[in-house]
Amino acid sequence: MDPSLVPVSGPVPPHLLPPLTVILLSLGAVTSTLFYVREQLGGRRVSLAQEAMLAAAAAGSLGFGTLFLLLWCGVYLG
Repeated sequence: MDPSLVPVSGPVPPHLLPPLTVILLSLGAVTSTLFYVREQLGGRRVSLAQEAMLAAAAAGSLGFGTLFLLLWCGVYLG
């Protein structure tokens, strides 16, 4: 192997993948549940901006949580 080549490492250390996965997936599940309950019990007075922010938070948390879960399991995306 050429000594000038440097191995590529990810931006997140591997020992942080399990806690990040659990935290983000839990946060996504909670925000998804809040969004669903708000839709069912909200009545007619609904703020579109608040719903959009809640949905974006849920989607982002679940998306990044799934990404970190795949990285933790060894499925490298590239």
